[in-house]
Amino acid sequence: MVEADHPGKLFIGGLNTETNEKALEAVFGKYGRIVEVLLMKDCETNKSRGFAFVTFENPADAKDAARDMNEKSLDGKAIKVEQATKPSFESDIPSLE
Repeated sequence: MVEADHPGKLFIGGLNTETNEKALEAVFGKYGRIVEVLLMKDCETNKSRGFAFVTFENPADAKDAARDMNEKSLDGKAIKVEQATKPSFESDIPSLE
C-alpha cells in the first residue's frame, strides 16, 4: 500500500462522474510512469465520487503533472490537481511514546 504522504501521489478533484481509471491513466501517463490509479467510488452505486488519486513512480513527474493539469478540462469539467496529503485528523492522533 502506498502511503498517503508519498511524494509522487496526487489528488485529482472535480472529476466528471463518467471519467474512469483508463482515462486518468491516459491523461496523466504522459507525464511519467504511474504506479497506481485509485478512483474513489460510492460503495452502493459504484459510481465515481468525483475524485481520484494518481501515484507516480517519480515525484518530479507528479509535480509536472500537477503544474500542467491543475484547472485543465477533463471530460468537460475543470479539475483540481494537487499533491496528496494525509487527512489532518490522522496527524492529530497523539503518539503512544
